[in-house]
Amino acid sequence: MKIISRLSDKILPFFFNTRYRLARMTRKHKHFGNLVRRWFFDGDDMVVLPKDDLVRNIDVDISIDSAGDRTVLPSDIVKGVIDRAEDVFIMDHCLCRKSNKCKDYPIDRGCIFLGKGTRKIPESLGHVATREEAKRYIDECSELGFVHIIGRNKLDSMWLSTGDKKDLMTICNCCPCCCLWNMVRDISDDISATYKRLDGVNVSVDPDKCIGCGSCEEICFTKAIKIIDGRSAIDDAKCRGCGRCVDVCPSDALSITFDESVVESEIERVSKLANLSDI
Repeated sequence: MKIISRLSDKILPFFFNTRYRLARMTRKHKHFGNLVRRWFFDGDDMVVLPKDDLVRNIDVDISIDSAGDRTVLPSDIVKGVIDRAEDVFIMDHCLCRKSNKCKDYPIDRGCIFLGKGTRKIPESLGHVATREEAKRYIDECSELGFVHIIGRNKLDSMWLSTGDKKDLMTICNCCPCCCLWNMVRDISDDISATYKRLDGVNVSVDPDKCIGCGSCEEICFTKAIKIIDGRSAIDDAKCRGCGRCVDVCPSDALSITFDESVVESEIERVSKLANLSDI
């Protein structure tokens, strides 16, 4: 297991720092792109959740056990899936921020992994956690401004050597500058399709408020926003609904809505991506 830890410190930073070039190659060379998809992304299903503090909830009559009488939040999906996991592991660092030598966000807030595959993760990379600890950790990451991404990620099961990809679920806590998935803007459509926007999320722009400053265009890592005729224009097909554009807009021209009625069905769907214990 120590070998895995040593290799991750050497190989993954190299891969991370060449990811944009490799991503462009998958788009430029179809056969190479197909090989990369089969080798590293086959069966992947990663869902981006918008930041809790930015969403406006669509009015629906819903109640879920984890929320009680309070407003249902996107992070409740993550917590609902955690509640179904018997095995929980928290990384003691983020490989992306470590590889990128991030100066703006803490490196010591890594991914959470769920499922029996976590039993094979070296102790040197983090620690086994309780479900309650993991949910508190999610709240801490939310307060730090991270975006949660949850689902099945074959790359993680490969570099961690956890076995069957269905034995491991990943919960990423991503900053805007270092996320591995920033490469989605350059990678082939077949691979980028595995990285999805949460159902029920919509980002919109009020043209009367938009001042055309370009802050949203600059921060959008999927290149879903462009300034056209002095106003923001959103490509709905490229948008992953993270809400970072809403966060930086100085004129409140951008807004994000979240249909909380999808929470229970999404918890159920995502939980089935990995062999989690329904407890």
